[in-house]
Amino acid sequence: MDEDHVARFAASVGDDGSSVPPTFVTAPEMVAGLVQVIADTELGLDFARVVHGEQEYEWSRPVRLGETLEVRSTIESIRAKGGHEFLTIRTRMLGEDGVEVVSARSSLIVRGGA
Repeated sequence: MDEDHVARFAASVGDDGSSVPPTFVTAPEMVAGLVQVIADTELGLDFARVVHGEQEYEWSRPVRLGETLEVRSTIESIRAKGGHEFLTIRTRMLGEDGVEVVSARSSLIVRGGA
């Protein structure tokens, strides 16, 4: 984690910057998962109809200043219910030793057409 980037993020959320704020992992999660999903023409996601449904994180340990994480995202599920579609993205962040540091799951709801 780039210390300057973490410090700026920490300051913006009122943290003292002595450690990596837990919500900082949202940035690499979005780049690895959400940006790719939006750009996937085969998936055909109409982002104008997307609502963020749920977000959850599970940490096995704190993220350390200066460490490099490998971030991997996959589509965990796509399902339809009541005229809406539900897309769940799972993102795993691995430390330099290959051990999972953070697991994230994000659910998007694609509202049905009018």
